[in-house]
Amino acid sequence: MIIDYLENIGTYRPILPGVDAGLKAAAALGEDPAVGRYEFEGGYFMVQEGETRPVSDGDFEAHRKYIDVQIILKGQELVAWADTSLLETSVPYDEAKDKIMYSGEPAQCNVIKEKMVWAAFPNDAHKACRELDTHAHYKKIVMKLPVG
Repeated sequence: MIIDYLENIGTYRPILPGVDAGLKAAAALGEDPAVGRYEFEGGYFMVQEGETRPVSDGDFEAHRKYIDVQIILKGQELVAWADTSLLETSVPYDEAKDKIMYSGEPAQCNVIKEKMVWAAFPNDAHKACRELDTHAHYKKIVMKLPVG
């Protein structure tokens, strides 16, 4: 998993194929893009908005076809992480949704604030949109880049 500030995203171009095209497409929407799904050459992204919830809620998810690149536009979230090898499968892989669910304990939890980015690779099970101590509102971009 990568966690950094958006201004440093260029450092990761070699392992995030298509990230420049995705960022250009997102920038074209302006500073406060509408919630929805957007296509770009090499992938797609969704603009999502909502409220955080406790880290204990729900299971981890991971993906096989896509790398998740998530950019916090407003607010903050806590992201729980664990390597998939440390967890138990709770819902088998769904190829149509590109999602497998896992149960277990986080190996690490990270607070992601505005103008920060995180990327999850196939071995990175994650619980996003969680809260540290209190509810928080967030708006973010969830970019899907094909695994090379």
